[in-house]
Amino acid sequence: MKRLLRHLKRFRAVSRVVWVAMIGLVLAAPALAQANSPWENAVNVLMTAFTSTIARGLSLVAIVVSGLTFAFAPSRPTSAIP
Repeated sequence: MKRLLRHLKRFRAVSRVVWVAMIGLVLAAPALAQANSPWENAVNVLMTAFTSTIARGLSLVAIVVSGLTFAFAPSRPTSAIP
């Protein structure tokens, strides 16, 4: 009889631990599902940086500068005549 009571107490203790662990995992699942991965965060930051107003302005400046450089560059290299 004592042996049966000892097994019953052990079973209750183990079942309590299992129930607490299961409840903890069930409650933590929605919180873990909402987290973004670091890769998604990095891509979102780059996307915002490349599509912002400042990035568009800088690209326009780069296009104008390269166009002016192409327009005013010498057509052929000049060499000094000795």
